[in-house]
Amino acid sequence: MHAQPPNDKRIKQSSADRLADSIVWIGLAIALFFWVFSTFLRFLNTAEFNLFHFLGNQYELYDRLVVICLFLLFGSHVQSNIKKRKYAEETLRQSEEKYRSILESIEEGYYEIDLNGRFRFSNPSLLSVFSLASDKLLETKLSDFISGEQQGQFLALLDQIKNDKTVASTFECEIETLPGSQKIIELSVSTINDAQMKTVGFRGIIRDITEKRLLERKVLQSLKDVKEARTGVILGLAKLAECRDTDTGSHLERIREYTKVIVNELRKNPEYKEYITDEYVEDLYHSSILHDIGKVGVPDAILLKPGKLTTEEFEIIKQHAVLGGKAISDIDKQFENQSFLTIAKELAYYHHERWDGKGYPNGLKERQIPLSARVVSFADVYDALTSKRCYKDAFGHEEAKSIILEERGKAFDPDIVDAFLKYDDEFQRIRQTLHEDIMDDLPS
Repeated sequence: MHAQPPNDKRIKQSSADRLADSIVWIGLAIALFFWVFSTFLRFLNTAEFNLFHFLGNQYELYDRLVVICLFLLFGSHVQSNIKKRKYAEETLRQSEEKYRSILESIEEGYYEIDLNGRFRFSNPSLLSVFSLASDKLLETKLSDFISGEQQGQFLALLDQIKNDKTVASTFECEIETLPGSQKIIELSVSTINDAQMKTVGFRGIIRDITEKRLLERKVLQSLKDVKEARTGVILGLAKLAECRDTDTGSHLERIREYTKVIVNELRKNPEYKEYITDEYVEDLYHSSILHDIGKVGVPDAILLKPGKLTTEEFEIIKQHAVLGGKAISDIDKQFENQSFLTIAKELAYYHHERWDGKGYPNGLKERQIPLSARVVSFADVYDALTSKRCYKDAFGHEEAKSIILEERGKAFDPDIVDAFLKYDDEFQRIRQTLHEDIMDDLPS
C-alpha cells in the first residue's frame, strides 16, 4: 500500500471533526438557555411579559452578551484543538504509511528486532535474503541464522550498542538460510528507543554480499595465481642461467633471503621509509634472483674455467651485466607499470657497481647506484664468500664478515653493511639452512 502525502483538504470529516463543530453550537445553546431561563424567572415575578423581561436592563444585557461570547470562544478553542490534533494524527499516519512503503520498495533488507533478537518487522527484500515467508521469519531470532564464533560476536555487538548507546555499527558474517545453503551478509545495527529514550529494540539494513565476496575471492585467487606464475617464470629464467654455473647449490634461494633481511632493516631508516614499501620488498625479493641472467650469453669455456681468468676473458664475462640488463629492458618495454621488471633490469645492469665508483659496467658511485642493486650486490658477495667455488673454498661467516667490514664505504653502501651487522646471526642461520646439501664442507 502506498501512502498519499498529507493534505488537509483531503482529510475526511470524522466523528471527532463533527464533535469539534458541535462544541460551538453547544456553547451557543447553553448561553441562549441561560438567557431564556432568566427571562422566564423575571416573567414569573411580574406575571406579565414585556420586552424588558427578555432584554433586561442595560447591565443585564451586557452580562448576557458577555456570557454568550465566552461560550463561543470556549467552543471555538476546543474545536480548533481537536482539529489540530486530528490533523497531526492523520499526518503521522500518512508519514508512517509512506515510511513503510519506502521500506517495502528498497532493495536492501530492513529489519526490526526486540531486545532478545526476535524479528518484529521485515520488508520483502529481507524475506528474500533469508528465503522465508513473513510469518516464519517472525518466529525466529536474527542470531539463529548466524553460527559458531560469529554468533557470539554479534550478540556481544548488540550488548555494546545497547549499553554504550552507539549510534550505529556494521557487522559482516555468514548465515545459513536453508540446509546446506550459506550466504554472506553485511548488516547495520542501531537502537530503537521509546519516548523516554529507553532502548526497546534494534533496527538496521541487511545486504546480501555473497556474490561480491565470492568475486573478490576469485580476483584474489587470480592475482595469487598470476604472482605464482610470475615467480615461477622468474625462477625458471634464473635457473636457466644458474644451471650453467655448477659451483653453487641453493645460491638463488639464499640471495633472496639475504636481500629480504637487508631491505626490511633499511626500511626502518627514515631516509628509506617512503621508498621501501611492501610492494618494493616483495618485488625485490622475487627479482633478486635475476641479477645474473646475462650469464647465458657468456661462453662455457670462460664461465666454467677453473683457473684464473685472463684480462680478455674477464672483459668478456663482465659483459653479462649489460647482456642481462638489455634482455630484461626489452621485456620491460612490452609491459608497462611492472615494477618487478624495472627492479630486475636495475639488478642485472648494476649489481657489479661499487660504492667507490670502481665497479662495472658504468662506474657508478654511491647513490647513483639504484638501491636494489646495492642490496643485491652485497647479498651476492656475501654468498660468494661463504660458498665453495671451482676456483676457491668457502670462507667461514666470521672471515666473510671481516672482509665485508674492510669494504664498508668502498665496495658496499655503509648503511647496508650496518644493517648486515645487526642481523649477521640471521645471515648465518640462512646460510646454514640453505647449505644443507653441502653442510659437511662448510666452515663455521
